[in-house]
Order: sequence, then structure tokens, then C-alpha cells
Amino acid sequence: MRVAVVIVNYGQWDLTREALRSLREAAGVDLRVTLVDNCSPGEVPAWVGESPDVRFERLAENTGFAGGNNAGFRMSREDGADYTFFLNNDARVAPDAVEALAGFLETHGEAGIAAPAVYRASEPGRLWSAGGNLVRWKMRFEQVAIPVELFHTREGMSVDFVSGCALMIRSRLFEELGGFREEMFMYYEDADLCHRVRESGFTVMVVPSAMVVHDVASSSGGELSRLALYFSERNRLALSRRMLHPLFRSVFILYKTAVLLVLTAKFLVLGNPGLIRWMWRGYLDGIAGRTGYREVIGRLV
Repeated sequence: MRVAVVIVNYGQWDLTREALRSLREAAGVDLRVTLVDNCSPGEVPAWVGESPDVRFERLAENTGFAGGNNAGFRMSREDGADYTFFLNNDARVAPDAVEALAGFLETHGEAGIAAPAVYRASEPGRLWSAGGNLVRWKMRFEQVAIPVELFHTREGMSVDFVSGCALMIRSRLFEELGGFREEMFMYYEDADLCHRVRESGFTVMVVPSAMVVHDVASSSGGELSRLALYFSERNRLALSRRMLHPLFRSVFILYKTAVLLVLTAKFLVLGNPGLIRWMWRGYLDGIAGRTGYREVIGRLV
């Protein structure tokens, strides 16, 4: 089976090199790897040009997770792969993970997306994400409980959402859906994609026997960076317009307002007042349905 792999880098060349090294150990599949650099500061390391098994392109601007992956996907189409595996540059795959995901899609025509169980790199035995189901009044995808037996078979489990950290999709389906929504830049673009896949009649599946480890939120500077707070708050609220009934969205906005008031007090106590402005700006932009990134990205990175 031929699988196109797309990796997006922003300044984390050492992590990217480790991700590529893990892919080279993948068994049972014909991998065609495309590496996109999202206009990182500094020079491109020499080893990139010395990797004949990697197609490389450096973009003229930072287009975020969504834009970078879409650019990589467009380049990868010449490989003619039936499946495309989007892998974070700060993630590493087990040797049999890619084959397990591609094999699942090959034998389950109803599945549009297959994703692995993702573990924290800092705590390899601790599960970080294996998909989730939507709790509407919170607009939150709650982690699902995985039956123990699924870790030892190549069976899958249907969920509402899987993380874009490691996600395999049918290439033609991704193309038909128009890829990730680039105006989201980063955060919740994977939830949006999963929602559109399910709306198109396919299932979103987790294959727990496929394993990946992930350095969580390293590309955004951490889960409590200005970048992460702004885009996660904004995109979660903006996406709720498309995913929630108006009644559920009203309840969610009340809930979210209360949560942010608590976080505001917490940041003041911890001496992080600079985070408050961007958190609330993300909230207000999300309620108003404002997306895009060029207006704010220069002040966040």
C-alpha cells in the first residue's frame, strides 16, 4: 500500500528529524514523505537537502497547521497515494502504526479517517488522545474509554473526533472536502475536518493498536501560550456556529464565559496578565465568527 505522509515544521528541526527517523522504520507500506517548512526563522539544516527520500518545500509565510498541511497535500498528490497520513513534526510513530491505519482503511470502506492512540512523549505509558465524543453544552470532545482488547487487535472504534497530531484520511475524500480550513490557522481545524467527514457519510475511527508518541503543544509554545490560548478559544467558539443547535450554543457560551472568568482570576494570581487579553480577544472574535490569522499572528509568535 502506498501512503503519502505530510509533516509541517516550524523551527523544530531536531524534532522533525526524529519524526522522519521513526517513519523510516515503518514496515509494510510504501511511504512517500513530504516535508513543509512554515517559513521558520533561520537556515534550513543541511540534513534536509541530504534526505533523498523526503520531498521538501519552504513556504514564503507561516500559514499555520492548516495551510502548511494543505500545501504538503497538494505537493503529495503526484505520488498517487490512496491514503494521506498527516503527522505532527513533534510526533513519532511505532514501526507498525502506519501499516495498521492504512490496512484498516483498506478493509473498512465506511471509514473516512483512521487515527492511532497517541501517548505523551514525556510519559510514554500515559495516553494523551485516542479520539473523543462531543459534549454539546461544553463544545468539548471528551476522551473515550478504550476497551482493553482493542489494544491487541487491529479493530477500530468509532468516535466524533481524532487529533490532527496523527491522522490518516482517504486522499480523494480530503481533496473533495477542500482540505483543512486555512482561516483557522491552528487548533480545532482537526475537529472541523472530522465533522465534515462525518457529514459526508463516512466514519471517524481510532485504531488503538496503532501507536504514536507526541510532545504535546510544543509547536505552539505550550498549552498556555498566547498563541494557543487565542486560537483555541476563537476557533472553538467559531466552530460551535457550525456544529451546535442555537440552544446548545447559547448554553455553551454561558459555560465558556464562566470558565474564562475563573481563568482570568487564576492568571492574575499567577502573575500572567498578558495571557488575559489574548484569551478574551479569542473569545470575542470567536463569538463574532471572525477567523483568519494575518492580522494577529505577528503579535502572537
